[in-house]
Amino acid sequence: MTPDEARSMLAALARGRARWLAETVPRLRAEGVWLTGSLGAGTADEWSDVDIIVVGRDRTLDHPLLSFAMPGNGPAGGGYVGAMYDVGPLPLWVDWYWWPTGAPVPRDSRLLTGAGTAGNLDLSETLELVGRGTPGPAPDPDVFAVAMLPLAAKYLARGDLDKAAAMASMLNAPSDVGVGARLAVVLSRVEGHATASAAVHRYLDVVRAITGPDLWE
Repeated sequence: MTPDEARSMLAALARGRARWLAETVPRLRAEGVWLTGSLGAGTADEWSDVDIIVVGRDRTLDHPLLSFAMPGNGPAGGGYVGAMYDVGPLPLWVDWYWWPTGAPVPRDSRLLTGAGTAGNLDLSETLELVGRGTPGPAPDPDVFAVAMLPLAAKYLARGDLDKAAAMASMLNAPSDVGVGARLAVVLSRVEGHATASAAVHRYLDVVRAITGPDLWE
């Protein structure tokens, strides 16, 4: 894959992200739907994932490639689910926050539909104020690896090698090769989840074409 081909795929990911939001948000039966994170704050780039807050009882996930729940990452009385979607040709990661009615919404969040006003605290501070959900069992290791690899590769593409290396270490990657190569080794160990793994493989190929081969040896 050439750098130009990789950037074309990355641009398609950004368009797919916008299309996914345009198609998904109107289907949510919620008191309010918010974008938080970089998209909500207006600081997103083409690599940015979606962080979405759904106020009320809607729990629509809309057919992800894979997903896992981590209640401790979300508010008490609500929840958190991470999910990967195929928006062609690359996967899109979405952090879903199920938000209890009446709880404050983090600052720098942007209201997409419904009513409400953002609060004065960031996401982490707001979760500490509201209270976090009770942690559940750990996600399936293969599902977790497939989910985390694009996030680690995103840091690599942005030049944050320390964060990429830390995530590779968390996924039990070898330490005697380049950071990109560590991510490729982790993906090679995954059993099952063929469709999601193939999408992640394309994502890693794009990052390699953009960053160059040195980190992948």
